[in-house]
Amino acid sequence: MVCKFFVGCDRIGENIFKMTKPVSKTLVVTNHANHDLEWLSLTYDYGFSPENTLIYDRTPDDFPGKSKIDHLGKIIKSPNVGSNPYDIGRYIVDHYEDLPDMMIHVKGNLLQKKYTTEEKFIYALKANWFVPIDGGPLCESYFPYLVNDNWFAQPMEWEDRIEKEKMDEIKQMKVYPRISSLREFIQDLFIVQDIPKFLSFAPGANYAVPKNCILKYSKNFYKKIMHYTDYNNNPIEAHWFERVLQMAWQGCLEENFSYIVE
Repeated sequence: MVCKFFVGCDRIGENIFKMTKPVSKTLVVTNHANHDLEWLSLTYDYGFSPENTLIYDRTPDDFPGKSKIDHLGKIIKSPNVGSNPYDIGRYIVDHYEDLPDMMIHVKGNLLQKKYTTEEKFIYALKANWFVPIDGGPLCESYFPYLVNDNWFAQPMEWEDRIEKEKMDEIKQMKVYPRISSLREFIQDLFIVQDIPKFLSFAPGANYAVPKNCILKYSKNFYKKIMHYTDYNNNPIEAHWFERVLQMAWQGCLEENFSYIVE
């Protein structure tokens, strides 16, 4: 009897799913420096096309041999600041009231730099749920002792040690001295009692993210991404956002509104 009940529910759910509207998706690409983006055509078999692809292009107009990429998606000129977290924040702020059901945020060299595998990327393209687009050889070559079955996590103790070695660089951050460590950065974004011992994240901040994960946080949260990183092309704050976005979108954290971006 129990089995029949669940089978019936599955059939009802299947019928309801068929009646619902298709899931809207957008591919958001950060193109740092004239990356070869022709590989984006592999997304066309999975619900994507130039019509729902946005390319935040940082390549200067006078860049030697600049590639023509406007046939691959809508081109948005982006300042060369904040690495790709800046573009993630900008896209969400600009579309906060009309976000698609799913967003795929990737760097233009996603497969060339081997942040992930083509198989994992295709899985993310088909997903209607949160997916860290990781598991590539890059993780294994850089951090072999931190990878277990394609799961990547960085110990906070490792970050603490690195920060001591980079104090001169940290003092140049835009948020310094109000924030001088990743631990303080997390507490600036969220109301948390205990900092996790490990941070699981996708190197490169490549993620498939449902709209409901984005909307757990206010527009101010995403304005912080832009505001904190807009002074340098590769600031420490961008690396810190890279490390906390998965915790934000995958977890259930209360947003800290102690700092409001005008």
